[in-house]
Amino acid sequence: MKRRDFFKISTPLALSPFLLNGIPLNAFATPGLLRAMDCTGISERVLVLVQLRGGNDGLNTIIPIDQYSTYANLRPTIAIPDTGTESYINLDNTLAVEDQIGLHPSLAPLQSMYDDGLMNVLQGVGYQDMNRSHFKATDLWFSGGDSTPVNNNIPTGWIGRYLDHTYPGLAGNPNPFMPDPLGIQLGDPKPSLGFHTEGEHATSINLSGQDPAGFFNLVSEIGGLPIDNVPASHYGEELQYIMNTEQSVSQYSERITNVFNAGTNAKTYPDLRLAAQLKTVARLISGGSQTRIFLATIGGFDTHILQVEFGTPTVGDHANLMAEVAQSIKAFHEDLDALGLGERVMTVTLSEFGRKATENANFGTDHGSLAPMFVFGKGVKGGVSGTNVDLSNLGPNDQLQGVQYDYRQVFTSLLQDWLGASDDALVATKFDPFVSQKIPLVSPNHVVDPDCYISVLTSNDSELVESAHLELYPNPASHRATLAFDLERPQTATLSIYTIEGQVVHSQLHQLMTGYNEIEFDVSRLATGAYFVKLMGEEAEAKGVRKLIVERR
Repeated sequence: MKRRDFFKISTPLALSPFLLNGIPLNAFATPGLLRAMDCTGISERVLVLVQLRGGNDGLNTIIPIDQYSTYANLRPTIAIPDTGTESYINLDNTLAVEDQIGLHPSLAPLQSMYDDGLMNVLQGVGYQDMNRSHFKATDLWFSGGDSTPVNNNIPTGWIGRYLDHTYPGLAGNPNPFMPDPLGIQLGDPKPSLGFHTEGEHATSINLSGQDPAGFFNLVSEIGGLPIDNVPASHYGEELQYIMNTEQSVSQYSERITNVFNAGTNAKTYPDLRLAAQLKTVARLISGGSQTRIFLATIGGFDTHILQVEFGTPTVGDHANLMAEVAQSIKAFHEDLDALGLGERVMTVTLSEFGRKATENANFGTDHGSLAPMFVFGKGVKGGVSGTNVDLSNLGPNDQLQGVQYDYRQVFTSLLQDWLGASDDALVATKFDPFVSQKIPLVSPNHVVDPDCYISVLTSNDSELVESAHLELYPNPASHRATLAFDLERPQTATLSIYTIEGQVVHSQLHQLMTGYNEIEFDVSRLATGAYFVKLMGEEAEAKGVRKLIVERR
């Protein structure tokens, strides 16, 4: 991965406690006035990834109740108890016996989310012949790869490929059509491969420092005029990366700061690192950020030693991590709900691999294979997907085997059924083999209808440039708006209104006259957000585009 292809904005978390939020403009809804299907709000949806870095012990996260004795024999000192005040929590005793799971007691805050239909647990997620190197396995998950030769060294990230295809020409280039970065990474100063694309631009920026005022000052102080002749070497790449970092911070810092300052949080969060990141995300969305994918990170899951305290398996590093994940995610979704944003956001956890079925001699576990994933949100199809892994059929070196869901099935399902990615967008993402293997993770009343799929953003069209000769007022508008212009001769023209993804929500033919013309149109049925008003006539003077903001007063 070329570091210069990722804009990194980072300040030390200890020195810069996080605070971020934005401007209220409910970006880019799709009402579908002329469509049979209602596509409202699809283009406002957000996907939040929570990376559990280090390899989460899935077998102590969700315990297979039907195989508890086998589980306890494999883990005589670290197994979560099945009785007493510190026993596992039976998540759902209405499930078939082979599907019933026990939550780690530190995940207790998630029980109510499950009961309210806001959580889905995916069993046995991975890919065949899983790599157990932290670095390589993480790269595979974020590149969309696996252990086969053809997919083992993909140089780009699946998030970047999806965003670059759907929003071409907008990455790393703030403009009226997309003022925000397409992706934002928090919690880790190292840029994720997931956002990396082929081009010399970024699809995300890194806000690991979580200080919208401080990160600009820190990076801009690197100082000096740009170097004209950057040497063709590793040192040269580092210099170029620093210069690109300064440029990207300069481009985005004011917008991010404004969005952060205009936003708010409605709920109190625990004083935890992951909670601070998710609090940031909620405030950015509240402030009007149009960012589509966020990546938050919590480390510490490489629990080779002291995963539990001797004699107390529900106390120790893993229990603390479980509590941080549960408390942070619950606070995040409660905040979103209180802000009226709960319908817009889906959260999914991932980790590069799980842990071995057997414990080691250090009250911990070693690198493994399969692990569960969790999906949260008002749009989720609640429940447990899959069944308990078979502990009586372990592979070599006591590894869990029998992949139930390829991780790419999970992301394909969320990209298309939640974000509305079209089939061609998934081809560009390299997830097209999994379109026919999607998992019902999105509730039926939230699944994006194929008529509403988002393919390519229309702002890549050379015609979509703000046209100075067209006057659009009022702007913002709440009920009616007018497009005014002068013509040298009468002609016919079509006035169309597009969403940011290029979906036509209004189109009407108009007969125009010589001289001053006004076309008044109704926007009262449009959802709040941003649109393009496009006039297409017979000659250049009757052609052009203006951006329209719809607000409700």
